[in-house]
Amino acid sequence: DVYASDNNFEGACQLLERALKKAQYKKSKKIWSAIQKLRLQAGDPTAAKKLLIRSMQSLGKHKHIWIIKNYAFAEFDIGSPDRARNLFEELLADLPKRLDLWHLYVDREIKSGNIQQARSLFERMTTLKMSTKMMSSLFKKWLVFERENGDEESCQAVMQKATEYRNSLL
Repeated sequence: DVYASDNNFEGACQLLERALKKAQYKKSKKIWSAIQKLRLQAGDPTAAKKLLIRSMQSLGKHKHIWIIKNYAFAEFDIGSPDRARNLFEELLADLPKRLDLWHLYVDREIKSGNIQQARSLFERMTTLKMSTKMMSSLFKKWLVFERENGDEESCQAVMQKATEYRNSLL
């Protein structure tokens, strides 16, 4: 943090690279995530992507989703939103039933002000096979989103989709 606060990204990266050489830190998802973020802050997305690949080789499979998700968040915040979208799309292609990832993705699009992208994600989420409770939660979230960012017509469209879903269950 001291190096990063002084905008000495190279010094911070060197420090973290040395830490990664030690066995106790090589398996730390937080260290890998921090160095990837620093590389993005330093304006080197190629090196950050290489570090993502290296981290996937060093970390256990149970940490892969977390590291990819955090890298995508860093891309949204610092790097390229398009690269972040590609990462989320790859994750969702592999894990389409992970609703937590869908919600993180749509929340990040909303936070970034990409209203149309968020709408299309909500639209895609309604095609997933999920429990009635989860679907109800999705429609509520979508309706709140439309009330804040849309107009009466878009709210009515969400209500219509919710009604169609309910009727399909009967």
